[in-house]
Amino acid sequence: MSKDWEKFFEQGIQAFEADRLEQAESLFKAALAAAEDSENQLDVAICSEKLGELYFETQRYREAEPCFKRTLAIRDGMLKPHDDLVVAALNNLSALYFFEGNHELAEEPCKRLTEIYEQVLGPENPEVATSVNNLALIYAAQDKNRQAEELFKRALSVKEKALGRSHPEVGDILHNLANVYLTLERYEEAEPLLTEALIILSDTIGDDHVDLVPVLVNLAAVSQANGHHKNSSAHLEKLLSLKEITLGPNHPEVVACITNLAGSYIYEGRFTEAERLYKRALSIRERALGRQSPEVAEILASIAFVHQSDNKYLLAENLYKEALTISETARGPESPEAEARLWDLACLYHNHNRYQKAEPYWKRLMDLRERKLGMAHPDTQACIDSLIICYLQLTKYKEAEALLKQLTELREMNLGLDHPDVAACLHYLAEIMRADGRYELAEKNYKRAIDIRTKCLGPNHPDVAHSLDGYANLLAATYREAEAEHMRTCAKAILKASV
Repeated sequence: MSKDWEKFFEQGIQAFEADRLEQAESLFKAALAAAEDSENQLDVAICSEKLGELYFETQRYREAEPCFKRTLAIRDGMLKPHDDLVVAALNNLSALYFFEGNHELAEEPCKRLTEIYEQVLGPENPEVATSVNNLALIYAAQDKNRQAEELFKRALSVKEKALGRSHPEVGDILHNLANVYLTLERYEEAEPLLTEALIILSDTIGDDHVDLVPVLVNLAAVSQANGHHKNSSAHLEKLLSLKEITLGPNHPEVVACITNLAGSYIYEGRFTEAERLYKRALSIRERALGRQSPEVAEILASIAFVHQSDNKYLLAENLYKEALTISETARGPESPEAEARLWDLACLYHNHNRYQKAEPYWKRLMDLRERKLGMAHPDTQACIDSLIICYLQLTKYKEAEALLKQLTELREMNLGLDHPDVAACLHYLAEIMRADGRYELAEKNYKRAIDIRTKCLGPNHPDVAHSLDGYANLLAATYREAEAEHMRTCAKAILKASV
């Protein structure tokens, strides 16, 4: 009977290696059934394990799990805890749970593996470090970052002693440790680790190896976060070169790399090069998707931003408008893409004091976000703030006052009576009321704004000075010159000290 399962098993392996997966599955199932008939549980475990490996390789994780669990249960019951077959079963089950995204379940078999390796090989063995690194990856995937950090450091120490600092496995662990620091936003600590990992891996596996891609991605991001824009651009240039080699010049991931590099050039002020890259990305996307696609609209907006940054406002305006039209047609006037383009145009006009042009875009955005998010949402209130500024600049005081009162009530309810954002509303209400001759109401709002700002921001904050200066104007308008002069002197002193 044992001959039967072995025959099916060997044929199954041959089919599996030849990528005849359906045939391999049938043969492994036949081998498992024959082994079950023989009543030799260790043979059952071998067949169950191989069937599980087939499922695992084809990402049929739900079917692989019972196979691996059965294998482990049999071997746990019949073999010593340190047996190589037990180790193999634990390895399979831990890997399955990890790749399935079930990291909590992956933790226990990986811990057992680590303990076995330590007991059999000793704590300084490189195989122990590999298992410790795997356990750290499981912790990191569960956001147990402090535990992951300690384990990565331990694995790094053992690997470095055994293999040397320049070994690729050391480079991999440096990368893993840096990823923990990225998650914890400890960017200053992450950047040198990633830099060293890139050097080690480039020297050992080749500077055009695909395994460099995640290191370059993270290194570019952390360099940007640390304000090292030139370094970030250099990493993105290398990443683009790698992607072009492995995927071809027109692949969507290559386009993403091109646009990321262009964005980095903008940070450096290299507007001409950024524009050239964006136009290259535009050409690829336009050929693939057509001029009227949302993806093309996104790149048009990016080119517009380059023009805006380079003080070419008319070119920026025209491209932003085209991008908005495409987004509205392709995705709808209330889509996230259309919303983003409305924001672009509103900011373009607003930042260049074209308030009459900016006003309708802020109104559309405010209405859109109020329907989607509600008036209390910060994104809605950001639009209200900008629309109020437009109204004030356009001397539409009645409209500004109505919005300010509404915003004051919202912020008092959501942020509390003594929040700086409430004080900002009160200050602008006071300014409107002073201009309109409603001095008593204006004075009440100025005083409250000054009290809140002094309490929350400190007596020497510039916002306190602005409210003091506004209040001084009111005092002068109501013939209280001595008090007005005192307020102006205080305001000037605060502003002078804050420079």
